Amino acid sequence: MLKIVTVAALCLASPIGAIAAPFCMVIPNAAPQCMYYDGSQCAKDATRQNGSCEVNPAEVKVAASRIGDYCLVMPSGYSVCGYSDGTVCARDALQQKGACARAAGALPQQLPNAYDPNAGR
Repeated sequence: MLKIVTVAALCLASPIGAIAAPFCMVIPNAAPQCMYYDGSQCAKDATRQNGSCEVNPAEVKVAASRIGDYCLVMPSGYSVCGYSDGTVCARDALQQKGACARAAGALPQQLPNAYDPNAGR
């Protein structure tokens, strides 16, 4: 009986923040709220507060992809990379209750040069 009480006391004494969730709601000018295990719920709450749902970098490491720039991150932390279109990745993320993230090593999106005569052609 003493062992059960000791284990229960240790579990209650451990900080709740140490249990990290794979998704964070990010709101401008606020600390990320990394408490979501369901990516679609995170996205819904973030949209309601003009924020975004992102992968928790402390919990999930997004893999590098040679095929596409986006990875679908599942609630278990497993990622499926190879998406070249972020919109398709986001659609699949809603269906799988995950989140879409840029692949590690992906180049930042480039804006077209407005002064280049061949820009956008």
